[in-house]
Order: sequence, then structure tokens, then C-alpha cells
Amino acid sequence: MITGTVRDILVPVAEFPRIAHDASLKDAYALLHRQHTSGGWRYRHMLVFDGESKVVGIIGLVDLLRALMPDYIRATLSQHAFSGAMVADASLSLLWQESFPAQCRQLAEVSVANHMAPVRHSVRTDDPITRAAYLMIAHHVHMLPVLEDGVVVGVVRIVDVFNQAATEVLRG
Repeated sequence: MITGTVRDILVPVAEFPRIAHDASLKDAYALLHRQHTSGGWRYRHMLVFDGESKVVGIIGLVDLLRALMPDYIRATLSQHAFSGAMVADASLSLLWQESFPAQCRQLAEVSVANHMAPVRHSVRTDDPITRAAYLMIAHHVHMLPVLEDGVVVGVVRIVDVFNQAATEVLRG
């Protein structure tokens, strides 16, 4: 049984990468790239804040890479996600390869807000870790903002929840 509260495993907001909603994708790439080259791959997401210091979204590595895809490939992926059909991966990736440098230049100044995922779920510091696990599984998310008195004080990541579960399973 996973015991403890979210407070026990949260990453404080001051230690977690964060970016303004009106920052550019280039800024987001620079921030995460700098984090990874200086400290390893500890963070794969960052919190997106509005002008009033309120968390409005989350953007991660997949979101940043998806932003570089041409609209016609993104539309194809969305279409096939619902139908379960297979995408012609080789031909689409070759098409993308040809336009990739231009796509990177074109989208560098696009706002982070256009590609972030909105925050739909959060946990409180005194919630049990199992609540965080439940929300992550049920809603297919890898991290949740952690609130205390309505203010974001940190995040809980799926890797931290997994590590708590692993400790219990291996203790078995």
C-alpha cells in the first residue's frame, strides 16, 4: 500500500522549470535544453504561468516536438487517433524531414500558450499519494500541480509516484 501524502514527494515549484504563457517556443526549447544539459533529464515538462503568476498549463517534450509538425501531419495524427487506423509513417516522416528546418524557423516565435496542455487536474499537499496516482492513471497525465491554500507550491510527477509504489512492491 502506498502511504504518505503528496507533500512527501512533491518537487517544490521553485525547483521546477516554469515559463510565461506568452514566451516563445524558442524560449521553451532553450529552457528545457539548458536544464537537460546542465542537470540531466530530471524534468520533461514545465509549468506555464499567466501574467498574474497563476498556472494555466503544462508543456512538455512531446508538446514541443508536436509543435514543429506541419498542420497536415498533426491533422492526420488526430484523425487516426480516433479511428485506430495506421499512419503511413515512412512517407509522412519524409515529408516532414523536408520541411523541418523551415518549420523550426517559422515556429520559433509562436507563443507557448498555443501548444501547452491546460491544467485540468491538481492535488493538494495533504492528499494521499494514491489520489495523485489515481488522477494520473485516469486522465493519462504524467504530472500534477500541487496546491496549498489555492496556490501552486509544487508538482508531483509520475516517476515519484512510481518510486513510492516500487518501494512497497519490492518490500513485498
